[in-house]
Amino acid sequence: MEEYTTIKALIEIMNANGVEFVFFNPGIDNVPVLETIAAYQAQGKKSPKSILCLDEFVTMTAAHGNWMASGRPQVVSVHSELGTLQLGGALHNAQWGRVPVVFFTESYGPSQRTNWRGEPFDQGTTVRNFVKWDHYLNPNENVIDVFEEAFRIATTEPCGPVYLSLPREVLWSKGEITQRKIANTKSENLLKIDTGTLTKIAEVLINAENPLIVTGYSGRNLDTVQSLIELAETLSVRVLTSDIRVNFPNNHPLAALLSPTGGFGNPLLSKADVILAIDYDMHYASPPSTPMPNVKIIHIDIDTAKKGVPLWGKKPDILLKADSAQAIPALTKIIKQKLTAEKSEQFKKRANALEAEHKKLDSEWRTLATSHAERKPITAHWLSRCIDEIIDDNTIIVNQTISPSTIVAHQVHRSKPGSLLSCAGGCIGWAPGAALGVKLAAPDKTVISLMGDGAFIYGCPESTLWSANFYKAPFLAVIYDNQGYGAIKGLFKEKYNVDNMGADIAAPPDYTLIARANNAYGRMVDDPADIPKALKDCLGMVRGGQAAVLDIRLAPV
Repeated sequence: MEEYTTIKALIEIMNANGVEFVFFNPGIDNVPVLETIAAYQAQGKKSPKSILCLDEFVTMTAAHGNWMASGRPQVVSVHSELGTLQLGGALHNAQWGRVPVVFFTESYGPSQRTNWRGEPFDQGTTVRNFVKWDHYLNPNENVIDVFEEAFRIATTEPCGPVYLSLPREVLWSKGEITQRKIANTKSENLLKIDTGTLTKIAEVLINAENPLIVTGYSGRNLDTVQSLIELAETLSVRVLTSDIRVNFPNNHPLAALLSPTGGFGNPLLSKADVILAIDYDMHYASPPSTPMPNVKIIHIDIDTAKKGVPLWGKKPDILLKADSAQAIPALTKIIKQKLTAEKSEQFKKRANALEAEHKKLDSEWRTLATSHAERKPITAHWLSRCIDEIIDDNTIIVNQTISPSTIVAHQVHRSKPGSLLSCAGGCIGWAPGAALGVKLAAPDKTVISLMGDGAFIYGCPESTLWSANFYKAPFLAVIYDNQGYGAIKGLFKEKYNVDNMGADIAAPPDYTLIARANNAYGRMVDDPADIPKALKDCLGMVRGGQAAVLDIRLAPV
């Protein structure tokens, strides 16, 4: 049959860039894509696999999770402006998560359409604030050049989403494709190491009284985890890591822990005299703690611009744009060369004190969880402890807990690079679809997704569980079901002393029925004694090939 020229070019470029899946929701736009992929497969030719998602939101969250687990560029195809709008907050999450995803649609509608200003309708404006680049592909442009540029921009650090809108005549064009060699367009992203700046950083860190390392996404490069361990051990310094990835093992003696009885905020930030921020972003929501006014901030990052949001609103004292995978080992080497015997002895004493502190706090968290073993209603402490006891190092935790996030971060221990993945953005609902994408990327791994009841509902569970069943990508969804909007109510209580803002979900839905409606196993637990067996049974179902939903009814907030 005659081939779709544009789509054949796209498939060849996807093959060159290692794209394994096209996550799509069907519309007229997808016909050339699906027909061409089917033709490639029928001919035994290499092509990505198409993954049908029943809701557009899931196409982007699944691509997000798949990238975090695989490191491969992603492709999403949805229908025109309507599908683009349906991506919603999933695109916001992809931007904050720096996901290299190329998503494309047909540009649809009468050419005379205008906005309220009388300006020509521009489909790209819908997403322009949330992408690295958007482009309308004109019929006279070279398709291969445009697609290659899209992948180059998406995969160049800092990575991010790219949007292409294609007029129908381009999308559906048929004929022979111009033959030319298509290469991998991914940039090597190599930045020259500034040894002089690293030397300044080393001197400041060596002479600091109470230094702190904070990191957010350095663990995207798996080898960097061990490099950061070596740096922290060389300096005898705490590491405060986000839960976006395993950047630093949270069971390491130098991992920064908070007190389980502590209040709002993070005292570690407010007491440090030097903060070394490596691949670190301010949280999407306002930070609860700020450093001391005279703190020295050292910032090493692949993305130093931060979209105009400086760290803690303060210009760094030392700024180095660098790939942390290169910069951390180089910095450690310089520090080791500069250490005196006297400093080494000081650092040894500091390490012993920090290890004792870590051990004490970790014991307090464990003791607290154990004390809740018989408490009714169930608490997040006990649930998290039970999860920690049933998982192994190879289990991948996909985490989007909100209200109990600090509890999960302290009770669920993760040390192996790549075994914890979370969402950097602010849109709830990421966890279910991300777990689907992770399982497709790592079919031999056990995937457990942790979320609140809000994230389960917002995450389009019918769509996600249907795809998990159809494509044999089972995972376990554990719902921390506090039967209300806990995070929002907590903020109202803190800021306005309001106990109830009308956000209770009294008599919550039976989420297990949603699971069963999509050929998944569903189970609800409200007795703390039943959690260990329920987790074991659900994991047995998942390992047997069936997705599972475990609805744990916590105390209402």
